[in-house]
Amino acid sequence: MMHELIIIGGGPAGLAAAAYAVRKRMDALFISKGLGGRTKRHLQLPWVEDYQVAIGIETIKRFRTQLDYLEFMRVRALVTQIEEIEGGFRIHVADGKTYETQTIILAMGAVGERLNIPGEDEFELKGLCYSAMTYAPLTVDRNVVVIGDEVLALRAVAELSRIATQVILVAQGDGDLNTAVGQNVLSARNVVVKRHTRAVEVKGDTFARSIVLEDANGQQEEIPTDVIFIEKQLIPNSDLVLDMVDVDGCGFIKVDARNCTSKRGIFAAGDVTDASAYQVLMGLGDGEKAALSAFDYLLGLGDVLFRCDD
Repeated sequence: MMHELIIIGGGPAGLAAAAYAVRKRMDALFISKGLGGRTKRHLQLPWVEDYQVAIGIETIKRFRTQLDYLEFMRVRALVTQIEEIEGGFRIHVADGKTYETQTIILAMGAVGERLNIPGEDEFELKGLCYSAMTYAPLTVDRNVVVIGDEVLALRAVAELSRIATQVILVAQGDGDLNTAVGQNVLSARNVVVKRHTRAVEVKGDTFARSIVLEDANGQQEEIPTDVIFIEKQLIPNSDLVLDMVDVDGCGFIKVDARNCTSKRGIFAAGDVTDASAYQVLMGLGDGEKAALSAFDYLLGLGDVLFRCDD
C-alpha cells in the first residue's frame, strides 16, 4: 500500500505536521517511538512555578490528543532506512516492517552537544539545560553560567545579559569570541569571560548550585550559580538521509522557504533543518508549513509560487 505521506519524528514539528495531515484528510502515517520530543520535560528552577514554563506545552498536548484518537495512523517504531522506489519511497523500521509513501516529512530534531562531566546527567533540567533561547526569561536578576565559544553561546550571552545580574561565559577555545559580534556581546558590563577554561563538574542538591572550572594551567575553581546553559553545537538527527538530501557542513538538512529539500517529494521541518526552528512554537509552525507543501506537491502544485503578480 502506497501512502500519501509519512512523517518521521515525534517532536513539535512532527506532531504539527501529522495533525495538519489529519485535517486535510491525507492518507498519512506518523512514525515515532515517542511523542513530544524535548517538550516532554522542561527546566525546573527553585524560584519558578511550572505554569511559568508552559509556553507551547498546552499546544503540544492538544496535538497529542488529536493523534491519540487516531491510532491507525501511528507507528511506534524506529526508522532504520529510507530508500527511493518508483513513485515514492520505502521506509524500513526496526521490527523489519516496511511502509511505502509518495512523500516524506523529516522531523527527527536535533540534540545538544553534551559535556560528559560528573553531575551533568544528575542535574539536567534541574538548573542545567541546553536552550537559553527557551528559558532566558526565567533568569531575571539571577547569576548565570553559559558554556560554549561559538555563535550559539554568544547569542545566549547577548539575551541573558539584558536581564540577568551576571553572566559568566566559559569558553574552552576562542571560537567566535574574537569576531566583531563576539567583542560586542562580551563588552557588556555584567558579562565575565573565562577563556581557555573548561567545566569539569556540576554540583548541587536538588538543583544545580555550582560548577567547577579548570583553566589551561590546571587550576580549579568552584563558581556558585543559579542556572547553567550548555550552548555548544547542536547535532541534527539526519544520519538517515545524508545520502539522499543536501545538508550543510554540520549535517542540518537544507530546506527552502516551503520546507522542500533537494530531493523531490521529501520535506523537512524543525530542528533537523538549517532553518533554525529552535523553539516549540517555531517548530509547530514549521511542521504545518511542511505538511502544506507536501499536500501541494501531491496536487501537482509543487512548483507553483503563491504570490501576488504585480
